[in-house]
Amino acid sequence: MTSTSQDSAISVDIWIWDNADFMADAERLASELNTEELARRDRQASRERGLHWAISRARVRTLLAQILDIPAKALKFEENAFGKLSIPARRQADLDFSISHDGSWTVLAVSKGAPVGVDIESVKTLTREEMEWPLSVVERQHLSEIADEDVGQAFFRYWTLKEAFIKGLGLGVSFPLQDFDMTPFGDDPALLRVEGAPEAVKNWVFEARELRPGLRFALAARTGGDRPLLAYHTKTGR
Repeated sequence: MTSTSQDSAISVDIWIWDNADFMADAERLASELNTEELARRDRQASRERGLHWAISRARVRTLLAQILDIPAKALKFEENAFGKLSIPARRQADLDFSISHDGSWTVLAVSKGAPVGVDIESVKTLTREEMEWPLSVVERQHLSEIADEDVGQAFFRYWTLKEAFIKGLGLGVSFPLQDFDMTPFGDDPALLRVEGAPEAVKNWVFEARELRPGLRFALAARTGGDRPLLAYHTKTGR
């Protein structure tokens, strides 16, 4: 575990793992899932994807249950209209969490004291035109100034930060991605503008990093501007 200490009463724990590392334990982990989750596993496009999804959900269940000190199978999830999970009648009123998947990878962020959003993405080869659609006018201008060898990292930094923010809002892609600007590639991650909500610029803080070559991560937390205490529990293959 690697921890980053900050002067804040707000803490965020971040677990990062490759579900492929737990394939030998897939049957035991699946025993923690309910009937609906097992059905969702079986609806995945391939057996491997189904196993990865089930491992991921079971580990999320286990980690959250440990925090709440309840059996994993007793944990109940609610999902809002935009796909954000929550725990009804949770024992800790200030607990919030966010999950992201990319391929076999999963990230779980659990916050005490602040809404949180997280995203993980593999850096893929895209044309500059393909990169433009999720970006604001300001971000497109920033991206146009990036050298070709760095443009993939720059785009996926924007993409993960923007995804983390809208997931932290609990609104998913219903919140227009063009309605807010993130700082340019190379600067500390932060909001520059949010349409209709100027206070958000100072209320949200961000973390962005490359976890391993070609795998980017971002975190958004509404802390009122304070840097949270971050604790990473990670196995990224480095």
